[in-house]
Amino acid sequence: MKKKKLLQMGSLLSLLACSLCFAQKINFKSHELSVNGYVRTGFGWSDGGQMVNFTTPDNVHKFRMGNEANHYGELQFNYRYKDKDSVDLYEVTYMMAKFIPFGSDAYKQFPETAQLYGKINKVVKNANLWVGKRYYDRRNVESLDYFWINSAQNSQIGLGLENYQIKNSGNMNLAFIRFKYGNNDAHSYVTDFRYLDIPVSEHSKLNLLGQYSIKTRNDISNTPRSTGYALGGWWTYSKKNISNTSTLIFRKGSSITESPNSGKTISENAGNTITYNLDKANSFDLINNFVYDDKQRHAVQASLTYQYRDFGIGNTDDMKNILDNKVSKNFFSVGFRYQYYINKHFNLALEAGNDYMKNNRSGVEGSLQKVTFSPQISWDYGYYSRPVLRPFITYAHWSDDFTGSTGVSDFNTRLISKNNGVSFGLQLEIWW
Repeated sequence: MKKKKLLQMGSLLSLLACSLCFAQKINFKSHELSVNGYVRTGFGWSDGGQMVNFTTPDNVHKFRMGNEANHYGELQFNYRYKDKDSVDLYEVTYMMAKFIPFGSDAYKQFPETAQLYGKINKVVKNANLWVGKRYYDRRNVESLDYFWINSAQNSQIGLGLENYQIKNSGNMNLAFIRFKYGNNDAHSYVTDFRYLDIPVSEHSKLNLLGQYSIKTRNDISNTPRSTGYALGGWWTYSKKNISNTSTLIFRKGSSITESPNSGKTISENAGNTITYNLDKANSFDLINNFVYDDKQRHAVQASLTYQYRDFGIGNTDDMKNILDNKVSKNFFSVGFRYQYYINKHFNLALEAGNDYMKNNRSGVEGSLQKVTFSPQISWDYGYYSRPVLRPFITYAHWSDDFTGSTGVSDFNTRLISKNNGVSFGLQLEIWW
């Protein structure tokens, strides 16, 4: 077991070491090559066994600190061609990524291609034209690792025009994205329009989102063609040590995605069971993310998220008789992470959160509370400063309805009949 953990950490650390060798930009006349990336790795235990995640069933997200039973790494290579005035004209980006759950043998597999795309810059009004497979303008709550907009991850290919400047009124972005589903001819297509950074006041801006999507018929899973749309926006405020983002998004039909880590449409079937009727299904999200950081004594990130999802179908009994007209799920989460700076290289961090979930299909309802303490060793002042080394201890408690599904993994079932658990371990997180 110890050997496997060392191999898992080693595969991520070797990726890190390789990238740090090229961390500085390499310039040759008009050509520039740079490398950036992200790594988190470590080890931990829960109830004396392999570390597990403390999450609700039908999980939307979780509070991260001391609650990530995995290794993950991204390594990105960037090539740029500049003109004689050092203006970027052409770019090519390639990223490989690797996700390894604690206890898994996934470290033996080669990293997947997460991004591979090219850009032609300054095409019109400083707008850039791009084509390929990419993470397209993702937005998240860092303490939750929750990407509330993630239109293109896991796509097959995309094409877009970004940063089209509107004088004194922000910029517009338009993208067309295609996804493929399995080894068949089913696809989905997404048109993504964004009007960003519209000035509202000296310290705040408004951002608008509109999407239209089509998912083709899938003859293998016998699911019909479906369409959908998404409408939403987010307001940002930034002044001195404070930043805040408030978000509202409504999604309908095929614009409902399978997870925060993918832009693919949610699956209508689970085996032989119909789980969604995309002609009627919809989802509503409310998110607020607040950060205060004086970079001297205190930093805090506080988040509130709410999601309501209507599956578009009714509950049925074992004989397929309809019991009601609506299957829905509610998910509500609130919590914070606080850091007290002892000095620039050492701080004390405390994270606490409560997740509530009610699913009237499964009849499961309850909440999960999680608290983590970590004396962090950091590179510098700053909530987002990395690298950071975190020894941690985590306690979680959950409702009896969650027993058997929370705090359990393929590599540790010691908490399968319990409603609370403790994890401890060490995590290294770095981005550059």
